[in-house]
Amino acid sequence: MHRVRAPFKIIARHNSSLVDYYKLFPKTFPKGSPPNSPFSVDLKQLRKEFRLLQSTNHPDLNRIKDETAGDLSSLLNNAYTVLSSPLKRSQYLLKKNANIDLNNDSVNKKFQFQDQSVLMEILNVHEDLEDIQSEQELAKLEHENDERIEKSIAKLEELYKTEDYEAIALETVKLKFWENIKNALKEWESGKPVNLTH
Repeated sequence: MHRVRAPFKIIARHNSSLVDYYKLFPKTFPKGSPPNSPFSVDLKQLRKEFRLLQSTNHPDLNRIKDETAGDLSSLLNNAYTVLSSPLKRSQYLLKKNANIDLNNDSVNKKFQFQDQSVLMEILNVHEDLEDIQSEQELAKLEHENDERIEKSIAKLEELYKTEDYEAIALETVKLKFWENIKNALKEWESGKPVNLTH
C-alpha cells in the first residue's frame, strides 16, 4: 500500500495559491525559489521528481479514503505546469513574492504601457507577421522570436538575483508578448489574418 508522505497531507489541504510550489520538489529545488536558487529550471530533473511524486501520490494508485491524494495530485500537476514554463513561473513568483498579479488586466496594462520602446517593437513585429508571404519568411520570424524569448529568459535570470520586481514584471510582460507571437507563428496560414492574444 502506498502512503502519502506526511508533509504532503498538510500541503494538500491548503489552498494551492498559498503553497510554495518550489517546496513540493525538494530534490529539484533544494534551496527553494529565487533568489536562493536560479530562475532557470533543470526540466529533466523536475520531470523525474514530478513523476516519482505522482507515482506515489496519484489517487488511482492510492488507497487513501479521503480526498488528500486527489488534492495532492492536482496540486502537483499545477505546480509542475507552472514551474516548467518560464512565463508561468515568473508570473507565479511575482504574485507570490511581490503581490504583482500579471493575470489581472489592470496590473498587466500598467506594465504593458510602461516602456514605449517595447510597445513599438511589438507593433513592428505584428506588422511583420501580417506581411508574411512564404514559409521562408515565417522561418526567419520564428528564429528571430526564439532569440527574443531566450534573451528575455536570460534577463529574467539576472533580474531575479536582484529582486527588482518592477523590472521583473516588465520583462515578464515582454516574455508574454513573445510567447503570444510564437503561438501566432505556429498557427500561421497563408492568406489568413494573424491573431495575437495579449
